[in-house]
Amino acid sequence: MAREMFVGVGGSSFHVLAWRAARSTPKSAADAAPFLLLHGLASTARSWEPVAQRIAAAGHRVFAADFRGHGLSDKPDDGYDLATFASDLTSLIEALALDRPVLVGHSLGAFVMLEAFARHAELGGLVRGVVLVEGGLVEASTQFATLDEMLTRVTLPPVAGTPAARLEGYFRHTYPDWSNERVAGMMAGLEVRADGTIEWWLSPARLQALARSMWEQDVEALCSTLAAPALWIVADTGDAAWTEAKQVAAGTVSRCLPRSRVEWLVADHDVHANRPDEVAALILLSTEDGYFPG
Repeated sequence: MAREMFVGVGGSSFHVLAWRAARSTPKSAADAAPFLLLHGLASTARSWEPVAQRIAAAGHRVFAADFRGHGLSDKPDDGYDLATFASDLTSLIEALALDRPVLVGHSLGAFVMLEAFARHAELGGLVRGVVLVEGGLVEASTQFATLDEMLTRVTLPPVAGTPAARLEGYFRHTYPDWSNERVAGMMAGLEVRADGTIEWWLSPARLQALARSMWEQDVEALCSTLAAPALWIVADTGDAAWTEAKQVAAGTVSRCLPRSRVEWLVADHDVHANRPDEVAALILLSTEDGYFPG
């Protein structure tokens, strides 16, 4: 079970979940890499719980943090752009005293990692590898025809005033194959108020500010700044055009970055929640086969 803590970074408090390495699977100092997991837009650290448990069971310390404006982290009025999130990330690594961690980011988390490597050259010497899950491959301006289309597509459904139990029941009825962990991860993205009703932790204005920053990011240019071995885990979601765009980008990555791997899974966008066993296995393989060196 994860331990909860709050870490001060740059005057803000960040909510962090921490999983201890399983004592039954001792690791040497060389291969017991710590992990820092970063969530997607409007999600929280809880979305990583199924994968985190599996990595911890293999003998690694695992941390997952809520970004600013998300979950139980502070929600300052400003700083909802990739540059600030990248600065938060580098400061968080230092505050947690992580010794050459593996960074893992889903969607928004992957784009934040790209930004961090571009803006903080020292990061390459502080981590042993990065895993970009359904992100950091195709830029938003390729996925969406216009910024307005993107802002419309990422707008969260209105839920204010809905009883929490009703929404949880909706998830369980509509997605009967979802695990209890996945349902809990979805519900963690919502604040439950004193009267039992809910609202998204991430406000609409802050979500749109982040989306605009993602729209402006030049992913192809930033990929060349990844000064660490990189693993992309990419989902074939059944959207043929979107899969083709990711295949083209994956080919470019493989040609331009000698220390890169691309692995595909048939899954939805939340591949880490949809296929946690496979995602954890791919991440651990890169750690254990020496691709992410000690």
